[in-house]
Amino acid sequence: MSNLSKLKIVAQAAKRQQTKSEHRRGKLLEKLGDQLAMIEAQINGEVFTRMRRIWRTDETGERVLVDRVKRTRPWYWMSGAGGCYFSVWYGSKMLELKPGMTAIQVNKREELPDAIRSVMEAVKQGELDIQIEDVAEQGTAELRLRAPLKPIKKVS
Repeated sequence: MSNLSKLKIVAQAAKRQQTKSEHRRGKLLEKLGDQLAMIEAQINGEVFTRMRRIWRTDETGERVLVDRVKRTRPWYWMSGAGGCYFSVWYGSKMLELKPGMTAIQVNKREELPDAIRSVMEAVKQGELDIQIEDVAEQGTAELRLRAPLKPIKKVS
């Protein structure tokens, strides 16, 4: 009796591939989660640090995995009149939440976590897919249109 005959062998189901929209939603949800954690830490008087793992070469020449602080910029700001505003960014572009409107206004900083959770739910429901798609495709179109750099000629 062979070793394989002892095992239950089946046809493998194909792995489910993410669509572009699902992938982009996931990226935005991760960033919104960071913003939520940052504002909640600030409200509680704590310091927010996000770590990322990178490979470094140590003194002995071996490659080791180390934690490094990742800079996270806040998407919210306080106005002089006392209101607090929050914008949603995808990459380096601000998303229009409604035509011509890019910020959410709340009265106090303590109300921001609820606003961010509402935005996260909207992203999960796909309410911002069109805006995300516009910004994402605009960015890749700009990259495709850039002309390649010409090599510098040496003058001898």
